[in-house]
Amino acid sequence: MECDKIESDYVLARFKMSKRKRCKKRLFLILLIIFLIAFLIFLYFNKIANPLIIAYGEAQVNKLLVEASNSAISKINTFSYENLIHINYDSDNTISSIIADGQKINSIANSLAFDTQNQINDLSSIGIYIPIGTLSGISFLIGKGSNINLSVNPIGSVKCDFYTSFSSAGINQTLHKIYVVIESQASLILPFQTQKIKNSTKYLVSECVIIGKVPSTYLNITSLKDLYK
Repeated sequence: MECDKIESDYVLARFKMSKRKRCKKRLFLILLIIFLIAFLIFLYFNKIANPLIIAYGEAQVNKLLVEASNSAISKINTFSYENLIHINYDSDNTISSIIADGQKINSIANSLAFDTQNQINDLSSIGIYIPIGTLSGISFLIGKGSNINLSVNPIGSVKCDFYTSFSSAGINQTLHKIYVVIESQASLILPFQTQKIKNSTKYLVSECVIIGKVPSTYLNITSLKDLYK
C-alpha cells in the first residue's frame, strides 16, 4: 500500500510538473504572438501608414497655419504707411532720412504673433481628418472611406518679422514696400511618431511711392529694423 501511495504521489508530481511546463510554453507562445503582432503593427505604421498620413496631412496642417495667419492679419488695421514710416526732407526738398517707428512695428509684430498663436490653438483643437483608405497604402483607396481624426499640437511660438524693399518707379520715384513674414509650426501626432510641420507666410502690408531721390544707403536695406529710430 505504501509503495502504491509513493507511486501515486510521484505520478501526480510528474503530472503537475508537466502541466506547469505546458502552461509556461502556452504563456511564452501567447507573449511571442503578442510581440510579433505589436512589431508588425509598428512596422506597418512606420513604413507604410505614417509616410502616407504625413504626405496627406501636411497640406491640411499647412492650410490650418495659413488660415491662422490670415485671420491674425485681417484684425490688424494699423498698416498705414504713414503710421510706420517717417520721411524727412532737407531744406531743398531732397530726402535726408527714412525712419521706421520701431516701437509701433514691434507692437504690431507682438500682436500678430499672439493672435496667430491663439488662432492655431483654436483650429488645432479640432484636429484634422484622414480617410481610412489612406492608411491601407493602396493607391486607389487613398482618400476614400470613413474619416479618422488625428490630433494637431501647436508647439513653440509664432515669430513675426518685418522686411522692406526699395525699387525704382520712375525718375526720382522709388517704390517702398513693407512685408511681414509670419513663421509658425505645429505637430501632427501619429502612431509611434510626431511630425513637426513649419509654415512661413509672407504678406505685403504697405507700400508707397516716394517722390524724390532716395539716398543709396537705403536702397540695399532689407530689414525694417535697420530703419528703426
